[in-house]
Amino acid sequence: MVATADSPADGESSQVFTDGDSGPQAAMRLRTALERSRHPMLIADDRRRWVTGNAAACDLLGIAQKEIPWRTMDDFTAPSQRKRLEEQWGAFLASGGAEGWYQLYVPDRGPVPVEFSATANVLPARHLSVFIQPDEASAAQAGTTAATWAPVVVEGSGRLQLSDREREVMTLVASGLQSGEIAERLFLSPETVKSHVHNALGKLGAHTRAHAVAIALVTGQITWEV
Repeated sequence: MVATADSPADGESSQVFTDGDSGPQAAMRLRTALERSRHPMLIADDRRRWVTGNAAACDLLGIAQKEIPWRTMDDFTAPSQRKRLEEQWGAFLASGGAEGWYQLYVPDRGPVPVEFSATANVLPARHLSVFIQPDEASAAQAGTTAATWAPVVVEGSGRLQLSDREREVMTLVASGLQSGEIAERLFLSPETVKSHVHNALGKLGAHTRAHAVAIALVTGQITWEV
């Protein structure tokens, strides 16, 4: 089960979805994503307090579902990085998005590097975070790149629409499948799947799979029927 988010205040800004609906349909998309994705997804308020999340997020952080509304991003950030987190979060709220690598600090596990994306105001005053644990290719990148994330400007309607096949692939990426599993499901070669993912990232203006999943989700390009 997915925890129920607090009702946002009326009149606060929200992302404009491709169908122009930032209300019930947007909430349904998020609910479906939280239920169907094996990637950790959490929704936070302006103060970085998590208000809801999925089972994968609970597994990653080692907490029970009922604990989510009592925890914050700060709780899973190294103490030495919390001041920086506060500054980055303010910049993220101003820009509308963020992506890169996040060094989660999980009790009893220590630092856990993950691909990270955040999208502001997917509902009024509600901000979506997506964490994807690295596959072989991205793990190699993580080993040569400082674990950091940065605010990015939300481009909105300037992004290109995905092809039907790219939507299929990104839906399976969002579901939590790896390239080999996607190739088997769609009867494609792993190289072709990687090419579709690469093309989708380019069209969506993303540099990580986590960011691409978040953008495809909030722009209505995830087709859960696949």
